[in-house]
Amino acid sequence: MEFVVAIDERGRILIPGKIRKILGVKGKDRFLLRVRDDGVIELIPLGKMYSVGSKIFENKFKGWREESHEASKILKELVKS
Repeated sequence: MEFVVAIDERGRILIPGKIRKILGVKGKDRFLLRVRDDGVIELIPLGKMYSVGSKIFENKFKGWREESHEASKILKELVKS
């Protein structure tokens, strides 16, 4: 999907309503603006990055218990000494 957009005199770009609806973004939402080495601009909704990162973290640490972590075991041994 492609749209032609303009930059106003203050440097703002209007994201078309159709795109905002697809992305589920509203006014005041925050984005990461990344400029690639090839001069292409990427605009990434931070809410999306947060939810993806949260899911990765949740899956990676599913079932993890601090008591069974190696560092916790070492600390317990040090406290006993």
